[in-house]
Amino acid sequence: MNRAMSKIHQSRKESSKPIIAQAQLDRRRLLIGLSRGLLLAATALVIDQVVRFLSFEPPRANSSVIPIGQPKDYPKDTLTYVETARAYVGHDEKGLYALDAVCTHLGCLVEKGKKDGFKCPCHGSRFDGAGRPKTGPATKPLQYLSLWLDETGQLMIDRAQSVEPALRLTF
Repeated sequence: MNRAMSKIHQSRKESSKPIIAQAQLDRRRLLIGLSRGLLLAATALVIDQVVRFLSFEPPRANSSVIPIGQPKDYPKDTLTYVETARAYVGHDEKGLYALDAVCTHLGCLVEKGKKDGFKCPCHGSRFDGAGRPKTGPATKPLQYLSLWLDETGQLMIDRAQSVEPALRLTF
């Protein structure tokens, strides 16, 4: 009887070996497949983020036309930040102008530099006093925005309409 039990026990061991080996092989294939799938998904996410990064367009304000006060609020030879318009209003010898404060890189608000020009606090882009990029990552200049007086003498900015940098409002 011992011999019979030993044969049964041995036959069970032999028959279980291929099943265990097959299970390990399936687990290995599964893990390799999962690893490759995760790597492919991560690569797709990175490519999507790079494409979004390179094709960024700053968001526009909900209402593109914004009243910003009277011309007397902006004395000659000044550059004033207007929070509601997210723009700098300047007054030089040629007249009034509005320069968008939204960085052309990823949409952060630029700040006046200590000496001159503007800097982006998010990624370090620097712009000269005319809004042209000096150092990246921004490659596009800041936009000059449409500025006019309405029928009541109120200054208005249209964030949706850019104008030539040389255009000034005279009154």
